[in-house]
Amino acid sequence: MTASHRPESFQRHHQPDQFGYSSRVVFLEQPVVSTHDSAGQAVPWFPDIDDYLDAYHRVGAPWLWSDRLAMGRERITRDLSDPRQQCWRVDDERGFAGFCELVSRRPGDAEVLHCGVVPTARGRGLGRRLINSALTGARALGAQRLWLHTCSEDSAAALGFYQRAGFRIFATRLEWVIDPRRRGLLDAGAGDAVNLPWTGEAAVNAFSAAADAGSDVARSAGNR
Repeated sequence: MTASHRPESFQRHHQPDQFGYSSRVVFLEQPVVSTHDSAGQAVPWFPDIDDYLDAYHRVGAPWLWSDRLAMGRERITRDLSDPRQQCWRVDDERGFAGFCELVSRRPGDAEVLHCGVVPTARGRGLGRRLINSALTGARALGAQRLWLHTCSEDSAAALGFYQRAGFRIFATRLEWVIDPRRRGLLDAGAGDAVNLPWTGEAAVNAFSAAADAGSDVARSAGNR
């Protein structure tokens, strides 16, 4: 794929009775080189499990982030203590404004697992500081390649942001997703930034019942 490539238009499919929908995942990469960006860097961050889950919820709940919430606290704690994994955060006048999480599982390769800012901090250049830090961190880990993914539930601006930051598309994939609110991973009030067709009392009742039976990780993230 060329640097200017954009995926073909995507038409989401839904299965309302199962709260299921299709999602397109776009994978991007860039070489890790030494550069200077005037946007600056974020601050290295060493969160404990509760601080991490609070940040994950504040940044990701509007977009239905749930991968981490499906893991147990023990797994997340182990990941956070892994020297191959690094985190950074940005702050604004309100305090915490966003975070980025990087891991290097293979020699020469690093992945941005999560990167985002809270709703009130969008459009202020903080995301670029997070990506700059991920590139710096990847270089420190000896990586020659940094990659990440975005999907059709993320902000419509995410793909263009990553491309302007130097990433290029190398693959796309379609996935079938069961709404994480229906799985009890997020509460009924999450996902306000994602346009899905199920609304109203029936959906709220289904999500609330699932949340009541949801994981300890999900509940601890949502209640802080």
